[in-house]
Amino acid sequence: MNREELRQIIDDCHRAGRKTAVSFCSHVPAEILEAAGICLLRIPYMQGVKDAASGLLPSNVCPAAKNCCDTCEDECLKDADLIIAETSCDGKRKMYELISRQDRVYFYQVAQGADREYVKPLISSECRYLVKELERRFGLTITEDAIRRAGALLNQERESIMRLMAIQSQALPAAWGLEIFQALEAHRALYDIRERIAANEETRKELLARESPVPKSAKRILVTGCSLSGVYTKIISAVEQNGGVAVCFETCEVMKSAVRRFDTENDDVYAALADCYQNTACAIMAPNTLRFELINRLVREYRADGILDVMLQTCHPYTVERDKMNRFCKETLHIPYIAVSTDTSESDTGQLATRITAFMEMV
Repeated sequence: MNREELRQIIDDCHRAGRKTAVSFCSHVPAEILEAAGICLLRIPYMQGVKDAASGLLPSNVCPAAKNCCDTCEDECLKDADLIIAETSCDGKRKMYELISRQDRVYFYQVAQGADREYVKPLISSECRYLVKELERRFGLTITEDAIRRAGALLNQERESIMRLMAIQSQALPAAWGLEIFQALEAHRALYDIRERIAANEETRKELLARESPVPKSAKRILVTGCSLSGVYTKIISAVEQNGGVAVCFETCEVMKSAVRRFDTENDDVYAALADCYQNTACAIMAPNTLRFELINRLVREYRADGILDVMLQTCHPYTVERDKMNRFCKETLHIPYIAVSTDTSESDTGQLATRITAFMEMV
């Protein structure tokens, strides 16, 4: 998504009589925003925004935090009604305090424990705080029934993503991974959830209706690690131009978010939200067993031949977890593994291609 597209989306939402909220992380409970009638625009990466980070942040902050800062300070967000500042990582958490329009910022505290009994009550509490804040700021009433209906709708969207991704689990993948990732990126620009669901299903049907362009000899690669949105073209192209095909994206834009489910039968909607969002296989969690369990499952389902772990420079959670992931792939999965570090510039495209090509020859 680029800044002009974002600005147009915000204008379209306002013309439709809906407020807009922006988030930069999949930990934010989308069900609550949808129940409030607010368009939640999740932005993993924004193209073309002006540089604000260099005047506010140290140079050794990860590119995701820098792009988030640039986006928040850019004119493309001047009409957005709310910026949800999720505290998913140290860099972004402190960066949000520097944003000039603090009146639009709401801090959503992300629980970072996975094995403590207070984690789900903490998520539930944060969800209740968010409901109260939206009601206070915008004069709304958000009912539990509305949250439950929104949960059912978002479950449909998650399922549509899973169904689209599942066409790669076939003996011969139905498409290039780059095609699927680009489609999902484009669909994110549709602010109506029902339109996103329809778009995902239409893309799935179109890709299945044609003959697969993927050669039978292509090595099946599972991509994991940091958000790919700012770097996906050079990463996936390096795989698919050198004898491979990306069969699965275990990233927050795709599988990490899509595998979660909101239990519409739970009498306590806040407990249902807690169950849903606690099930996020993110490297900020400690201990982070969920990510390893998910990758173990996806390697089998998508019959992966190798794992490519992508980390953005100075993203400490994923970078530090690299050694554990390497050992897991070698000792438990018995599958080739490579980790690459990158940023959102094109300066390392050749170097990445060289490393990934060498890896593909090993697989």
